[in-house]
Amino acid sequence: MGRMDARSLLKTIRDDADAYLGSLETLVTHESPTRDKDLCDALAGDLAEQLGGDGWSVERHARHDAGDVLIARRGGPERGGDTLLLTHYDTVWPRGTLAEMPFRRDGDRVSGPGVLDMKAGIATAIHAARAVERAGLQWRGPVTLLVTSDEETGSHHSRELIEELARQHARVLVLEPGREDGAFKIGRKGVGQIHLRLEGRSAHAGNNPGDGASALRELAHLLLYVEDQADGERGTTVNVTVAHGGTTGNVIAESAEADVDLRVLQAAEAERVMRVLHAYRPRDQRVRVSVSGGLNRPPLEQTERNAALWSEVQALGEQLGLSLKGGVVGGGSDGSFTSSLGIATLDGMGAVGAGPHARNEHIRLDATLERVALLAALLAER
Repeated sequence: MGRMDARSLLKTIRDDADAYLGSLETLVTHESPTRDKDLCDALAGDLAEQLGGDGWSVERHARHDAGDVLIARRGGPERGGDTLLLTHYDTVWPRGTLAEMPFRRDGDRVSGPGVLDMKAGIATAIHAARAVERAGLQWRGPVTLLVTSDEETGSHHSRELIEELARQHARVLVLEPGREDGAFKIGRKGVGQIHLRLEGRSAHAGNNPGDGASALRELAHLLLYVEDQADGERGTTVNVTVAHGGTTGNVIAESAEADVDLRVLQAAEAERVMRVLHAYRPRDQRVRVSVSGGLNRPPLEQTERNAALWSEVQALGEQLGLSLKGGVVGGGSDGSFTSSLGIATLDGMGAVGAGPHARNEHIRLDATLERVALLAALLAER
């Protein structure tokens, strides 16, 4: 086994760009919308075969209401450097999207549905491992690659497994894309979904409207009350995103519902918002208000262990000739689960690009290959 030369590793990976693109095209052109189990399971099967051929030991975990989940293992003996690579293969794009958004390369830009979020992250894991082996490097420790199938809808079918595996590892590297400017995601907001239900009393809107108790009118008051809980200084956003109510045009609305998107940088802020919402008292006492839901993903905060891992990555970046930046983003990821357990976690390792969940979704190839080299360096003994 040789010693790691970071610059040589990066050059080798850049020289092998076509192989990376081949893997990425295979992943992107195999559509895998979260709620399409048939497509997801087919991709899981193809991935399991590919990983097995690369020398990974692969387990396939069946899921009834989501695509199957893969756990792949390889690497060296335990020396405190055991790593969990966290990925997901599901995307937000429905079956048939490729017909109007084909996989395409235009110079350094590579586009297609799910290419950034996060098929490129899976390709990064595959090619970083190949680079370690081909360079004859020694693994720093055991590596586990977890490929889940429901991240885009909240990870309800995979969270327990994510947390179980995280507890078995010293660090977690999340292969979600970096920020648009290439920054690693050293902080994420916690994400909550809150549901409001209002029950009033119906009445004829022309003959006796006063006998009714309008759930819609109460919702108008409640909407302002809810959104007033936002706190820009603390990074807390609270937005009513969906609302509906009533039955027909000549009846006082006896019911209404609304969904609220909550984002927080500190878990205590979520507790505050929920406490205030539960304390709401209707203007019209005849209307009943119920509040359900709460924080789905905790915030990814800059803990001492997270900061130490980030410092290590920055130092490796310097060896590769890269100046790495970190930033905080509003969207959530599965790394928030692992960080909240106290496991050293770094997010944004997968790819560099822009447009996740948008029709301009793309990666920048050369910057993404730098991520591949960085990951390989992190997994190898130095």
